[in-house]
This record gives sequence, C-alpha cells and structure tokens, in this order.
Amino acid sequence: MQLTPFPTQLSGAEWLSLRRHALLADEPRVGKTGTAILAADYNLDDTILVVTTASGRPVWKRAFPVWSPFGRQTQVVTTAAKLTAPVCIVGWPSVINPHIRAEILKRRWDRVILDEAHKAKNFDNKSTQSVYGALIDGGAELNTSSAIIGRAKGVWPLTGTPLPHDPSDAYPMMRALCPERLLADPARGWPDVTRYEDFRNRYCKWRPKKLNRWKTIIVIMGGKNEAELRDRLAGFMLLRTQQDVGIRPPVYETLPLAVSEKMLREVEGDVDRTTVLEAARNGSTRELDTHLGPLRRLTGEIKARAVVEAVKDEFDGGLDKIVLAYWHKDVGQILKDGLYQYGVVGIDGASTPDMRGQAEQEFLHGKPRVFLGQIEAAGEAIDLSSASVLWFVESVFSPKSMKQMSLRITNHTQTRQAFVRVCVLEGSIDEAVNESLLRLWTAIREVLA
Repeated sequence: MQLTPFPTQLSGAEWLSLRRHALLADEPRVGKTGTAILAADYNLDDTILVVTTASGRPVWKRAFPVWSPFGRQTQVVTTAAKLTAPVCIVGWPSVINPHIRAEILKRRWDRVILDEAHKAKNFDNKSTQSVYGALIDGGAELNTSSAIIGRAKGVWPLTGTPLPHDPSDAYPMMRALCPERLLADPARGWPDVTRYEDFRNRYCKWRPKKLNRWKTIIVIMGGKNEAELRDRLAGFMLLRTQQDVGIRPPVYETLPLAVSEKMLREVEGDVDRTTVLEAARNGSTRELDTHLGPLRRLTGEIKARAVVEAVKDEFDGGLDKIVLAYWHKDVGQILKDGLYQYGVVGIDGASTPDMRGQAEQEFLHGKPRVFLGQIEAAGEAIDLSSASVLWFVESVFSPKSMKQMSLRITNHTQTRQAFVRVCVLEGSIDEAVNESLLRLWTAIREVLA
C-alpha cells in the first residue's frame, strides 16, 4: 500500500532532489524517511546506501515499498554478505566493519542517505572517518580516498538533532559536504574556518581542563556567533519543526518531587556540592559523570518510588496513558514493579527489533497504560503518541537524547497537547544540575532557529 505524502514531504523532496549534498534536519515525526525516498525517486537514483541505527534498519526496509512505486529491491546488510540489491541498508557499526565496509566501497552509489547523521559528529570517531574521511593538517585537507562519500554521487544526511551537543558538531558534515561554506567571506566579515580549531574557536565557548600533568582536554561550554553559523548553513540545511507541519510541540515543565531532608542528606552524602555545581555551570559532562555516577543511580531510585505514587494519582485523576523515561536498569525495575497493575510494556537496551515493534504496537493499540523507555534505546524510530504525557524520571546530559525522547509522543495524529515533565528532587543537586542543560540547549536553538 502506497502512503500519501504530506505537502511538506513533497516540498522537502523537491528541495533535496535539487541538491547533490544537503542536510535534511526536520524534527522527529515530521517525515524525513519518506521525504528522502521521494527525493531519490525524483532523481531516478538507482543504487542507494542507507546508513542507519539498528532499530532503523527494519523501519527503512518497510519504508521503501510504501513510499516508492518503483518496486525497489532492498537488502539489509548485517554480516559480510555480497551486496546484491540496488538498495542496501546497513547499521552505523557496520561502516567500520572491515568486511562490510570493503563490500560498500566496491560499488559506486547514486545516493548515500545518512540517517541519524549526528552519529558522525567528531572526526576522532571511526564511524565519522569511515563515512567522511580523515582530516589532514587539522582540516586543511580531507582524505576521502577510503571514505564512503568518496564512492557517492550525492549524500543526504538526515537528523532531527544536527547539533546534539554544541555548534562544533556541525563541522564534520560541513567539512566533508560543503567545505566552500567554511571559507572566508571578507564582505560579510567571516573568517576562514576550514580547520577544526578555527571553527571551534569561532563558534564555541570553551576552556582547557587539565586532567593530569600530561593531558589537557577542551571543555565546550556553549556557543557564540550562532547567527553567522546559521547563515553559513543556509541553503545547505532544511529544517522544519513539528509546529511547521501542524504538530503541536510539547509543553515542557519540571515536576518537583518532595522528599525528606534526611533522605536527601543520605543520598547526597559527602558529595562536593560546590564542585558539582561548577561543573554543571561549565557544561563539563564528563566531570559531572565522575562526581555523580553513584549519586545519579540512587537519586533515580528515590525519584522512581516517588513517581510510582504520583502516576497512581494521575491515573486516579483520569489520565489514560503515560510514558516514563529512565536511564538505570534498577530504576526501570522499580517503575515496572510499582505500576504493574496498570499494564506495563517498554523498551530497553536488550530489546531486539522484534521486541521493540511488539511493545510499540501493544502500547499504541492495546491495554497497557504505562510505557517504560530507557532513554537511548527508546529515543528513535518509535511512535508512542497514544500517550500525550511523558515524564523523565531520570535525565541525561545530552540535549539531543532528551529531545529525541520527548518527541516520541507527538506526530500528525496526536490530537491532544503533549506535556513533558522532568522529575527533580526539590532542593537537591539533581534539581540544580538539570538547569545546566539550558545553556547548551539555548546555543543550539540559536543556530537552528
């Protein structure tokens, strides 16, 4: 059965089809998959390579027959098999598998589609090097002789979070696919930012952090000159929000959970509050993980028990369904045990693609009223819009992951206003740290506005 595209998908497909390389940055649920397939049809692309996530592989295999009337033969590649179909779908880990990679590089691709393209956000990452190539002299040159883009006539990255952490995330994509946009423009006062350090210094606020006598790292604290970077991307990037296509964005709120001061003291123990809050203000996620590792799990468990009681109250007040997002396995188990009477399904890191699909369908169309989503596992390629309420029982330091998870409850069929709440322990370090996400989030919004 062929699906009927939305007008924004048709206009997006036309926009993509006119560009050899281009970034489709529509927000989740706007319809990037169908848009890209329609654009490939417009261009009469024959050989197509889709690089996607593990959960995205079955999504793309199902998508081609429903969006393209061409009857394209597709092949999902998970092992070192010969590539026989015109359309091949591989996971991001496969691009660094030497055997699968060798097969990919044997073919000349009309089109490479990089789904969830934020996976290639750093040239130190092997996946980024496999797709885009290797930097020479800090980015003055780019070696693409053994990169996938070197075998492609055109490349379309797709991601709803093109800057998952900070403005420097845009550099690999721009250096590989639109390097002319990094050159100096004296008339506009733009410097040359072809080298990575120049790009980072121009668009990021950062500071050095000394780990020991021999090693110092760069900690990016936020963005600057965001409007200039946005102008450099103009014409290369197409971004439509959910609101642009008629989907109402979620309303974001915090949900303070009150616990006793004694319990807070027992959990926070002798944690150096001043050091933690300074790390939060500086956006030093690695340092936060170091100081808050055990604390985050214990905090999550306390919040989970409080959330169980709060959710029961919500159901008593008429709420039909809810999505609860969490990070630690023990937190998920507390939620599952506490809310089992309402029917609980969910997805975690151990869920297979078949298990993911079954849990999604049961929640969408069945009796379960609670969906438990481990944040990284359930943040992509899943529709949870039978609920209009999502609570983050635990949060993470990645704005990208939080946003991806939030938008699972919104789509074109959602008739209710969606509400997303971040649960925090009132008066705790947990409450203060969550505020640290706002700085990076603001910088990202300024570039993508």
